[in-house]
Amino acid sequence: MRAAKHSITRRLIFSVLVLELLAGVALIGAVAVNEWRVQYKAFDANLRATSNALLGAVQEDLNDAVRLDWTEALPKDSVLRVTDEHGRVLGSEGNVPTLQVQPNTFQAATVNGRSYRFFTRAGEKIIDPDQSGGIRHRITIVYGLPDGHVRREVLEAIRFFVACTAILLGITSLLLGWLVRRLLNPIHTLANAASEITSTHWHFEPPSSASKFAELSPLTSALEKTIGRLHRAFEQQKRFTSDAAHELKTDLAIVKSSLQLLSMKTRTVAEYESGLAIGLDDLTRLERTVQKMLTLARLEQREGAGNQMCRIDEALRVAVEQALPLANLRSNSITISTLPPAIVPLDSGDATLLCSNIILNALQHSPEHGSVEITAMAQEQQMQLFIRDHGEGIKENEGLSLFEPFYRGDPSRSRKSGGTGLGLSICRAICDRVGGSISIANHADGGAIVTVTLPTSTDFESARTRDLFQALT
Repeated sequence: MRAAKHSITRRLIFSVLVLELLAGVALIGAVAVNEWRVQYKAFDANLRATSNALLGAVQEDLNDAVRLDWTEALPKDSVLRVTDEHGRVLGSEGNVPTLQVQPNTFQAATVNGRSYRFFTRAGEKIIDPDQSGGIRHRITIVYGLPDGHVRREVLEAIRFFVACTAILLGITSLLLGWLVRRLLNPIHTLANAASEITSTHWHFEPPSSASKFAELSPLTSALEKTIGRLHRAFEQQKRFTSDAAHELKTDLAIVKSSLQLLSMKTRTVAEYESGLAIGLDDLTRLERTVQKMLTLARLEQREGAGNQMCRIDEALRVAVEQALPLANLRSNSITISTLPPAIVPLDSGDATLLCSNIILNALQHSPEHGSVEITAMAQEQQMQLFIRDHGEGIKENEGLSLFEPFYRGDPSRSRKSGGTGLGLSICRAICDRVGGSISIANHADGGAIVTVTLPTSTDFESARTRDLFQALT
């Protein structure tokens, strides 16, 4: 079953709506707190003002006592109680609940099942202030009003903002759906242009709608580079397939023609032996070509060298020993300068194959009685290996082509000399696999020089100890 695809558009719209929802909830919370504070501030101001007015309405009666002289109408459902310092009730209205009387404070209570808010006012009332400073009375006023309408107004404000937020989210979702799809349209256009690339049509021109956006510029550039690399790799694969087929067909044709010549007439035993020897040489050359093709395929398919490491100087000495018979046959000499014991992330077999192919290539290009010079230079994180011959050098603009499979730029790379045209291709594959490089150029004093750059490691002994421990356990 194919896994469900995720949509960036839906995720983007959902993320924006969630952010808007959170912002709306925060705004509603802030509005609710502010509305609650404003409404109760006005409500408390009304309670305080009425309480002050009640304190001012306390008057002296005929018996030099105080009484509440209030003639104005109080708000509906008002509850109050006015007492003096002796606890005598000067005036009351409604059922005042028992409260913890704290002067000049607001308290909430329930009266007959309704929510009330009370204000306790404590003050002094001076009677006859002209006579020895007057007579002072401590008056306590408890006054309350139902606050249900305040809560309803706060809830109404909250409902209004909730409705506005919901409408805003609805409108935003519609606009976001249209806007995001419009903004993402250049990506779809770019994808359509890239989908037109086929094995026969490699032309890729980014659409103008994608090129003008800075965010799409890296993607456009990456697509161009990737398609370019794929095109080169595809063409290289086509050339490799064609060249391989041509090489194998030629070798098979040679073997077939040798056998046909033997069967055309009766021959002597010596002639049969000579013909079979020639056919065996041709089959050996064919086997060597196939083996190198398999080696190249193995190196190109493997990613990295894992924990394999070796000393490049040891691999180089083994390669020189292997090349000495050919050097002696051609009267060539191989000179090696002092080599640093650099550790490279290659197994010993691939390192030896790398050095051997380069040395054999140098010997094939060297004239008789010529020499091949090998030097190396180690740095902190990489080492360079230089192998120079004293031959005719390479042709102009031939450096990159020399590493193409089956490339033979001159007669020294023909079947007559035994070359398959795969040696340098294998060397490049080995270097590329570990993040190194290889190049070939003409030396200033004549001949050609091959430069190999490989990363180095200082953890060789610890890796070897770890591998030994794993083998023992």
